[in-house]
Amino acid sequence: MFGLDPLSRPVAITEILALLALVAFVGWLVGRLVLAGRIGALRKAIAEKETELEECRRSKSGGIPGTVARSSSVASANPPAFVHADPLLPAFTNDDTPELIDADPFPAASSSSELPPVEISSFAAPLPATGNSEAAVLNRIAARAGELNFDRIGRATALEADDLKDIVGIGPFLERKLQSLGIYTFRQIANFTKADIDKVNEIIEFFPGRIERDNWVEQSEAFYERKYGPKK
Repeated sequence: MFGLDPLSRPVAITEILALLALVAFVGWLVGRLVLAGRIGALRKAIAEKETELEECRRSKSGGIPGTVARSSSVASANPPAFVHADPLLPAFTNDDTPELIDADPFPAASSSSELPPVEISSFAAPLPATGNSEAAVLNRIAARAGELNFDRIGRATALEADDLKDIVGIGPFLERKLQSLGIYTFRQIANFTKADIDKVNEIIEFFPGRIERDNWVEQSEAFYERKYGPKK
């Protein structure tokens, strides 16, 4: 028809490419038509919903413009006799007028069938510390203080406390752990034996072997001699 040789390979490739281009164009055209149809259907549905919404608004307002505004103004002109007090409410509204509070929100019981007043103090008791909070950890440690041999280590009070944070490896929280266990002074730590070190390490929930690696005993002896002189 066009003077092309159908047996020629270049001609065959050209025809195939032309057919593929034609199929791609037809597919694109069909896709555009389908997409346009869907968009038109969606726009029609949105228009119908907007019409229904407008009719619903008109039916609620009685078809008279300004009805909603007048009803709101009437409501504000006649406030209720009692409004629940919420101290945060003025922060979220433009009305900073103090709210009315019932003079007697808890009237006296009129009959024996009513419940007796609740003892509020029963709810004021603090809850016990549990879990891994600092208070829970310190309470857990203090409960095991009896496992240490204070006759060998020595006893001390908070009034005699040294600054245990001077020891390398002891921070503020670790110092509070030792104090909750009853260890306040360099002298007590300097008296630790291997058994005491292992037991303290376990009780204060510290890294195993860390007390020995940081040389708490040797450091405590040096701090004690520097502060109080040689041990007697």
